[in-house]
Amino acid sequence: MSDGNPAVIGDQSTSPVPEPALEAAHRRTRLILAIGLGGMIVLMLAAGIDGVRVLQGIREQGDLIRANARARTVTLVSIQTKLLLSDTFVRDYLFDPDENRSAEHNDQLRRVWADLEQGLDSYATTPDANEAEMAAQLKRKIDLYWESISPSLRWSNRERRTSGLAFYNSTVLPSRVSILEITAEIDNAHSRQLADGESRMIAGFGNLRSELLWTFVLSLVAATILAIGSAIYILRLERETRFRYEQVAAGRVEMGKLSQRFVTAQEQERKSISRELHDQVGQTLNALLVDAGNLQKRIPESDKQSGELLNSIRRLADTSVNEVRDIALLLRPSMLDDLGLTAAIQWQAREVSRRTGLAVKVAAEAESDDLPEDLSICLYRIAQEALQNVARHAQAKTVQIELKQDLDRLVLSVHDDGIGFDAEKVRGFGRVGMEERLRQIGGVLRVTSQPGKGTTVVAEVPIPVPGRLAGS
Repeated sequence: MSDGNPAVIGDQSTSPVPEPALEAAHRRTRLILAIGLGGMIVLMLAAGIDGVRVLQGIREQGDLIRANARARTVTLVSIQTKLLLSDTFVRDYLFDPDENRSAEHNDQLRRVWADLEQGLDSYATTPDANEAEMAAQLKRKIDLYWESISPSLRWSNRERRTSGLAFYNSTVLPSRVSILEITAEIDNAHSRQLADGESRMIAGFGNLRSELLWTFVLSLVAATILAIGSAIYILRLERETRFRYEQVAAGRVEMGKLSQRFVTAQEQERKSISRELHDQVGQTLNALLVDAGNLQKRIPESDKQSGELLNSIRRLADTSVNEVRDIALLLRPSMLDDLGLTAAIQWQAREVSRRTGLAVKVAAEAESDDLPEDLSICLYRIAQEALQNVARHAQAKTVQIELKQDLDRLVLSVHDDGIGFDAEKVRGFGRVGMEERLRQIGGVLRVTSQPGKGTTVVAEVPIPVPGRLAGS
């Protein structure tokens, strides 16, 4: 059994078109959220990039400070070493009895002093003003020290042997104090360099901390504003959604009541039309047949033409009587009220077999005599709709109808061996109508079908308990 040609009676529902105002509100919401979230992302990204930039700058600055400090330290240590070596070479030059070694010490002293002056010149180029001033003072002291010992470097060997000891005691030894002072100043300069580099690093990290703190504050403020705005808007949307849901729920209840009233009115109208057809039209046609019979007795046998016309009228009247009876039974079978649901379904199966040639088999248990009228009518209409769909679309050969009753429910099953269909995708008006009928009496409909494997329609309805109905 097919639920209907999907091209003809498939699901005709379309998605509701949003109202312009609602669509505009949705666009505004998406825009606000996009701006807020995008702003936060941009802010956080800018903070990250700026933090990386500052860290990179601090790292480069630290590397530069360490490199400069290392270079100045090397220069200062070299100057300090050269000063100590110069004192040693002066003493060796003055006291070495060997003239050749004394001359060699003299040359070494001059080379050391040349290197020392080159180191001082290099150190004096520092961009720091304090260190440059300290380097200038250091150079002046070293120059004084060199001026005090340089005359002895031009002495002859005799002058060196005769005046060396006195010169060493009177000039070189006091110069040791100057050398120690210069060495102490070099150490102090080294310490100041390290402290300056450390202070620059601390200042850089302080700036980074301030920038990150401001970025965090701005991000927190933006996030707070966005969260509060989103919460307010979501609450407003929740109220609107609840209001619309209540409207939809109320409309659904009203639609259910209206549908129930419509089905009830439809059944009453069918019952009234069926009774009118059976009582009025049927009686009129029967009276016509009786009058035609009486008229036939009055026509002479020699008048064959009039007799044939009268027989034609009787045949037409008899055919009309049968058609009116069939229409009345289709609208509302009297046996549904007189003999019950099983008899009505069996009659419907015979009629479908007679009209279409389908082999319809009915296996039904005797149902209760006190079934509610709306329940019997509902299952009869479902069986009628299912058989009509089989005859129109299923291309089936046999149909099996089963009606079973338990203590608290009644189950109607209609199975055919037709071409089947995709029950998940095809949903026609007939199926919607059956579901609506069952929903009104608390029943459920299950449709299972696969292409090429037939279709099974199962309608299950609860049977009201008499005590419960009386109590209600």
